[in-house]
Formats: sequence, C-alpha cells, structure tokens
Amino acid sequence: MRFQDFISSKPMTRLGIVLGQRAPRWVGYGLARVVAGVIARRKPEVYWTVRANLSQILGPEADGLASHATGLASHARLHQMTRRVFFHAGQTYYDFFHAIGQPKEVLAEAVPIPDELLAFARAETARGQGVLVLVAHMSNFDLLGLSMGARDLPIQMLSLANPQAGFHLLNYLRTTAGFEVTPITPQSLRAAIRRLKSGGIVLTGVDRPIPEDQELVDFFGRPAYLPVGPVRLALMSGALVIMASCYYEPDEGYGLEVAEPLEMIRTGDRRQDILINVRRVADILEQHIRARPEQWMMFHRFWPALPAA
Repeated sequence: MRFQDFISSKPMTRLGIVLGQRAPRWVGYGLARVVAGVIARRKPEVYWTVRANLSQILGPEADGLASHATGLASHARLHQMTRRVFFHAGQTYYDFFHAIGQPKEVLAEAVPIPDELLAFARAETARGQGVLVLVAHMSNFDLLGLSMGARDLPIQMLSLANPQAGFHLLNYLRTTAGFEVTPITPQSLRAAIRRLKSGGIVLTGVDRPIPEDQELVDFFGRPAYLPVGPVRLALMSGALVIMASCYYEPDEGYGLEVAEPLEMIRTGDRRQDILINVRRVADILEQHIRARPEQWMMFHRFWPALPAA
C-alpha cells in the first residue's frame, strides 16, 4: 500500500478525527512534527513526489544544479521545505478535525472571508449571474470549506471522482457544514452547469492534476497536468470565476487570498478559448503558490517526469 493511500484510509481518517477532537493543539502540532520527521527520514514515494513539485517551483538551483557548494545548500533547503510541507499538512488536518462540531459563528471566523467577497457573490447571484469558485489546494482548504459553509451560501461542491474510503468521511463532514457535495460525474457536471446558468454558486478545486487530460499547460516554465475542466465549466455555463487560496501565518492564523473575478475570454475558437483562459488561471495560481510553496498541499506529481540525464 502506498503511504498516501494508508494516510487517506478510513481508519486513519477516523483516528485523525478522534485526535483532532480530543487532543490539545500542542499535542496535535507535535504529532504533525514527528510524522513529518519520519517521512523526511524514510523518504517514501510521496516524499519524492512533493520534492519534485517543489523543485520545479523553486527552479534548477533548488535541486543542486549549480556549483557544488551552492548545490549542497540548495539540496538541504529543498529537503527542509519538503519536510515543512508534511508538517503543515499535519497542522491543517488537526485544525480541520478540531473545528468539526463547532458553532457556526466559530467556523465562520476560522478562515475570515472578506465581507466584500460575500457581498459580491450575493449581488451577482441575485441578478442571475453564476459564480464558479476555484480553490487551490493551499494550506487548510478543508477548513476554508467549513468556513464558507457556515456563511449560509448555497454551494454545490464538485469533489474528487471515485474518492478513497477516507475521503467519503471528509465529504460527509463537508455536507454537514452546508455544502451539497457531488463527486464529479457526468450527472453532477450537468447539475453544476444548470446551477451556474440559473445564478448559483459552484466550488471546485483548480489544481488537482489530471494526467488523462489531452492538454498539458505551461506552469512554472514547464508543461504540467493542470486541469482544464474548471475552465470548460465556466465557458459552458457563462459563470464568473473567482480564484481563492487559503494561507497560514503563525501570528495571525488562517487567511484567504482572493484574485479579481475573471470573465472568460471568448474568441469563437473553442480550443483557443480553453487554452487562453487556462493560461490566465495558471498565472494566478502561480502567484499564490510562489508566495508560499511550503503550503501547497499537492501530493500528486504535477509535471511529467523528466527524461533521465
């Protein structure tokens, strides 16, 4: 069994919920630090996946392709940043599980959402304009979902198709927070298009890699498995696109970075429309990830493997 499959299994998810509900923060964060250290020492497959993604974001010097001395320092930096990704992942899981069952007013402040964004979304939907919220897998995106659900906005969430057992539990928790959670299927996509065309809100991830996609998209200077499905959905429904990323600051807690709303560009050529708008989405996503690469919770290979030297 792969390490990430073990972590995402139903028993481990249940254990995480119990610890998050009962253990104090110092215990939860301490356990996250221990697990991150074990991963950094044992280096399972997921370690190298995260490291490869970070290496592309940070550039060639991050993996020791410069001088020998610089290369050693960069190698150590990349290793430490990879370890920080797993530590922060443990933090976010603890905080997410700890928030479950809290009153709505507490959840609403878990990740503060700007009043201007809420007012904009309500105004657009009131006039019949659909809003497609694209969320990056940055920091505690699950806690962001709970916080949005506590704001009493009727939202359809498109989640991962054919999720692992542990994700079924997470989807159930998202449903209790006020979301209509629908794993991606042809039926749920049609429902999302209808909702957007009638002035509703749909939320989905923007950076889950799709190796099966026919279009590789330039991302951090190299073709990547960036999904084009969200842009297709926006083009088919006429929705406005809002991109958002959760982030964490030790002294302030969680926050939300929101880009200016995007209206899809249309040229009359369907394929060009997709490529142009995916490029615009990729530019914003690059900015969010570059600001805090150690908070990008991406445990899947995002770029095709480079050929051997």
